[in-house]
Amino acid sequence: MSMDNLLASIRPGIDDDAQSKQYFTALLRMHLSHLTDDETEQLREALKAAQFACNVVETIIDDEVYRDYGFSNGPPHSFNRTLMQTEDFFNLLENLRESVPQSRGMHLQSDLPEAIRDALHASCAEWNHSNKTIDDLHHSVCLLAKALDLPMASNEIIAGTLEIKSTTVTATQNAIVIDSRMVEAVLADTKATLFPELLRDVLELLLTQKLLGIAAPPDKLMRRQRQQVSAALAQIYAKVPTSSTPNLKAQARELMKDAPHFGEIQIQPTTGVALGHAWIAPSLSLVPDMRKNHVDLGHRFMHSGFHLEPGDSQIREWPAHFMTAKESEETYPDQHAWSLRVPVDARRLQAAAQEVRHEWESQGLPYRFIGTTPDMRATGCRVTVWEAVQRGMTDDALTLFQHYNSGLAEPQSPTELWQRLDGLMRWIERLAAE
Repeated sequence: MSMDNLLASIRPGIDDDAQSKQYFTALLRMHLSHLTDDETEQLREALKAAQFACNVVETIIDDEVYRDYGFSNGPPHSFNRTLMQTEDFFNLLENLRESVPQSRGMHLQSDLPEAIRDALHASCAEWNHSNKTIDDLHHSVCLLAKALDLPMASNEIIAGTLEIKSTTVTATQNAIVIDSRMVEAVLADTKATLFPELLRDVLELLLTQKLLGIAAPPDKLMRRQRQQVSAALAQIYAKVPTSSTPNLKAQARELMKDAPHFGEIQIQPTTGVALGHAWIAPSLSLVPDMRKNHVDLGHRFMHSGFHLEPGDSQIREWPAHFMTAKESEETYPDQHAWSLRVPVDARRLQAAAQEVRHEWESQGLPYRFIGTTPDMRATGCRVTVWEAVQRGMTDDALTLFQHYNSGLAEPQSPTELWQRLDGLMRWIERLAAE
């Protein structure tokens, strides 16, 4: 299903047949390029066993009047172009597997990911009890640098204007420079929700220095280098902070007594060009209302699914539309969803979902996939689900949730939301079984 969604999302629509097919193939290779050779082989074998087949076609309108003016006197003339068939697809997978160097699977050595994850956790704990000053930010940077065995203690922290948009943190020879807007927003954030986002940018910078030997921002890295840093971040985010709290196991056991009554969320993953969707059936399914006018918010450095390389992406804000249960089922059928059990009683989850929907509607909040400034919070579908899950939790569940996510920025896509909540659920189950 996910592979069908990926192939269906890529429609170059270029006039020239050969160019459109070439760009389609290049995009598909790019989307699969994070896989190691073993993972590519596992994917190929799994799809073969499932008798996967494809015939990817795009419709091209070649009516000049329609393309120039948006209408025609009759049905616009069009034709179908075949972009890829089953044999082509499996040939591409085989070629991709053979061309992958072993170094692509490079991992952080030994217990380094766990040490860094603990440093993220400690940084957040200390920040929450600090005076929230520049000196406290410097201490957090030093904690991460120490975990990575990097000599950063002598580097000072400077708030300044950055000339790049790909990060909020850069480095000079003797200083870490943090975008002044981020510093201002973090210091003013009483809920400390922005601090983990700053930590993520700091960690990305330090990992780049550790793995590649250069203090470069993301937009200055080659694709392979970005993949190495991304893979290392994924390793770290997959870890759980080492627990020094004896109550966590008891809380997990108590929580799992109610496991038969846990509710579920639904995810359509981010694939290819499609952003995906997250919802809680039947109460909460938020989408942008594209029948109404949007607002251009500016640009943000991102890697959108229709481009081979990351760059400036136009960010728009739309009026929000909460779908009815019927609308949601027609647009996002159950059979196309990944259902994920969460540690929340099903009735409490539905009540929390309705509460979030009522709050969004009463405040007139827009649909915003992501913000363009540090203090501009995302207000899209994944945020409503993330919020509803927390509101429905018992005290024990919320304590476990906060421990698991301490030091991590909020999920930035429906797929990342699924990964985070799935990881939380598996960790609670393991903890309760110990």
